[in-house]
Amino acid sequence: MLAMTRYYLALLGHSQRYLPAILAYLAVNTVLYTDPKSPLLPQYGISAGSLLVVSCWLTIAMLDIEDPVQRLVTFSHARRRRSVLGGAALAVFGCAAALIVVTLLWSGIRSGGFPAGTLAVGAAAHALCALFGISIGLPCSRLLVPRVGWSVLAAIFALAAVLLVKWLPLANPLLRALTSQQPVAGPLMVAVVAAVAASLVSMTVVGYLLRRNA
Repeated sequence: MLAMTRYYLALLGHSQRYLPAILAYLAVNTVLYTDPKSPLLPQYGISAGSLLVVSCWLTIAMLDIEDPVQRLVTFSHARRRRSVLGGAALAVFGCAAALIVVTLLWSGIRSGGFPAGTLAVGAAAHALCALFGISIGLPCSRLLVPRVGWSVLAAIFALAAVLLVKWLPLANPLLRALTSQQPVAGPLMVAVVAAVAASLVSMTVVGYLLRRNA
């Protein structure tokens, strides 16, 4: 799996398809973390939601680099679809982890301090949103959706549901709790379970459909 992770990171790096999403995310952070007197948790809610979209974008962009022939070669060398999907997910999560570190450092510097509890909640929220984004990106990528237009539409609808639909126990309850400065312990635990479940379901379903269509 680690070999596949290195392969996908190299593939994404050479393609430079990461640039639009990462530059947009850094621009959001630059605008967001400007006032040192603003509370951090509401700002973390906004940047975590942005990272969810970026993680989805990176997943789709990375998996769409390979054409069908290259993908068959990759699956043939990897031998197991789980290794390919797990390596791709780990590669995107590694990129997201780097962005999380940048966000926490930038927010701490701008606010003039590094409160451990607040930073831990912020890091967890961003990591969970990254998992949600990867879970959406896998089935919306070229692995299952061959046309770019349909892939974009599927990703937009899925992102809208995860981010905006209040009754779905995914990212929305956690982000609302952060931005409204409500207690986050409950929504955070729900998001942990939901993010892990969404990741497992996404990889399992994608792997099954790939195997069935092979």
